[in-house]
Amino acid sequence: MFRRIVDRRVFDNSVFILKCCFIFILQLIPFQLKAQYIALKSNLIYDAIAVPSLGAEVRIDSIYTVAVSGTYCPFSFASDRKWKNWSVRPEVRRWFRKSFNGPFVGTELFYGYFNASRVPFIGLKNRRGEGCFIGGGITAGWHKILSPHWGLEFSIAAGYVHVSYDKYLNYECGYNEGHNVRNLIMPTGISMSLVYVIR
Repeated sequence: MFRRIVDRRVFDNSVFILKCCFIFILQLIPFQLKAQYIALKSNLIYDAIAVPSLGAEVRIDSIYTVAVSGTYCPFSFASDRKWKNWSVRPEVRRWFRKSFNGPFVGTELFYGYFNASRVPFIGLKNRRGEGCFIGGGITAGWHKILSPHWGLEFSIAAGYVHVSYDKYLNYECGYNEGHNVRNLIMPTGISMSLVYVIR
């Protein structure tokens, strides 16, 4: 019963944060958007490791864009290994040439939830962990135009991450070893994204 209450609170908090991010993005988008100022993207690195991703980016003016991307991984793997997670990541970018062309820097926020076991980080190599993470940081990258509609984008990100999770001895019904909190300064993302510009 207690676990159901905790899970419900985590879900409610997650929905609230997603709504806030969505409203924030809508307020930054001008009402008279032109189609050529919208780009859809997918991070090929995340896709390759079975964490499907999708993002959208909108031009605000000639050098500023606002983007939001998300990931969702519902999969479990062999040997009771899993990295189930979802995340949302809003970002504001400043381009040095013009939007969707060349180098850029940005600031981002992110929030997500995970249920992982037998993964080689935060002490879960032989354990299962379930919890959430939140943070923010800076990004830097480069957008290469391939054609009028297609582009390839490379970026890295680093910043602060707050991770809050319960650790279990193993598997779904394992003994709860306690609640853990970690505050980290670390790389927070890497991407090689295929970008499609809608015209």
